Amino acid sequence: MLYRLCLKFSFFLPNFINKKIINKIVAKEGGQMYSKTIREIYKNKYNITIGYGSYGGCFSNTNIPPGVEFGNYCSTAKNIRIFRANHPKDTFTSHPLLYNPVAGYVQKDMLVRPKLSIGHDVWIGEWAVILPNVITIGNGAIIGAGSIVTKNIEPYSIVAGNPAKKIGMRFSEEVILELEKTKWWLKEKSQLIESIPDLNSILTNKP
Repeated sequence: MLYRLCLKFSFFLPNFINKKIINKIVAKEGGQMYSKTIREIYKNKYNITIGYGSYGGCFSNTNIPPGVEFGNYCSTAKNIRIFRANHPKDTFTSHPLLYNPVAGYVQKDMLVRPKLSIGHDVWIGEWAVILPNVITIGNGAIIGAGSIVTKNIEPYSIVAGNPAKKIGMRFSEEVILELEKTKWWLKEKSQLIESIPDLNSILTNKP
């Protein structure tokens, strides 16, 4: 009920008041990682989907555009940047006059802004930039700090650089298959804690 009132009047209240109200609600719900309310607000107000357990830069509506979906238990640095469109290069000018209604010529946004799906347990390092060509980032992927990501990233791969290139894999194919079978990211905090010994055993090849 409190969340719905906050969302209803969020457009009329000063930002600092909104922030104080939301922070109090989030604190009561276990913090940013686990709060259902903060996720509803970002989905309804900004069209950003943030999975359970995810935290950090994914909650920046200035750096993360609408249409981005983060899976569960993602670790995102504070200053990541995600872009969903480029300036046009096949028109006489790349200026916003031709595509952005704010510039005073077109009546609607003329750019195609594809959605981006980020899997579960993805770690995105500080100052990483994800460009519009990227549509999917697979489960368990790691993006190194300062990377410029220009293409899709396969699950459990480690990428870094400008442009970002694969520099390794987190686990063997056998371990990845076993981890995927468990779907551990669907567990809530208390359930996941109970499962930690079993999940660790997959990596250490213990029965």
